[in-house]
Amino acid sequence: MTMKRWLAFALLVLALNFAWEMSQAPWFASMRGLPFWRATLLCARAALGDVVIAAIAFALAAAVAKILAWPVKRHALLAAVVFVLAGLAISAAYEGFALRSGKWRYDSRMPALFGIGVLPLLQWCLLPIAEVMLFRLMWRSKAVHD
Repeated sequence: MTMKRWLAFALLVLALNFAWEMSQAPWFASMRGLPFWRATLLCARAALGDVVIAAIAFALAAAVAKILAWPVKRHALLAAVVFVLAGLAISAAYEGFALRSGKWRYDSRMPALFGIGVLPLLQWCLLPIAEVMLFRLMWRSKAVHD
C-alpha cells in the first residue's frame, strides 16, 4: 500500500468529519454567535481530533484482524465492529469530558442519550461505515490477498 493512498484516505476521513462538524454546529450553544471563520476553525480542529480517534480505532481493528488493510478482507466484520465501537467509545468519553469541563455546551435542541449528544454519537456510528466503504474502493485494485 502506498503512502499516497493512506494520505488520500486520511484526507477523506478529515473531509467527512469536517462536513459533519460544520453541519452539527448549530446544535452547540457554544458555537452560537461566533464569527464564521472562528466557528470554521473550531470545526476544523474538531475534525482533526476525529481523524486521531479514527486512526486509533482503525489500528485497534487492525490488531484484531491482524492485518492493516482489514477492510479489504472478506471476513472483516469483527474488525469493522471493533472500529465502530472503539471510535464510539473514545468519542463518547471525550464528549463527556468536554461537557463536564465546560469545553462546549449543547443547545437545548440537541437530543441526548445518557447526557451525550445524539449527533456526535451518530457521527461515530455512521461515518466509520462510510470510511470502511471508501477504504475498500480506494484499495480494491490492490487488495491484499492471503
